[in-house]
Amino acid sequence: LCDSITERTDKALSSMDDIYEFIEPRYERTGDAKDKIQAKDMYEEFIQTEEYNLLEKAEKRMWSKKKFIDTLSKNINFKGDFKERVKEKGATMRSVFINWRKKVVKGS
Repeated sequence: LCDSITERTDKALSSMDDIYEFIEPRYERTGDAKDKIQAKDMYEEFIQTEEYNLLEKAEKRMWSKKKFIDTLSKNINFKGDFKERVKEKGATMRSVFINWRKKVVKGS
């Protein structure tokens, strides 16, 4: 397919994606394999959001840490960035997104 069609399709899919709407303003893809974020840290931030707190109890149960990580790991926007295990400095990190980091807030 033409690159412009693929790009427009990816943007349309992203806009319909609740997880991407949470991730996009908070994290950025850097292309640098040294940048890593553990999915558990992303989840901890997710459950602190106003959007999550406004969910009904049954909806919150649907967004367990496991479900959150599964959804992220299968998301088209993070294709190739999710690693189940990464060794770093002798320690093993689980459920890691490489090439991603928390956005730096300007003026802080």
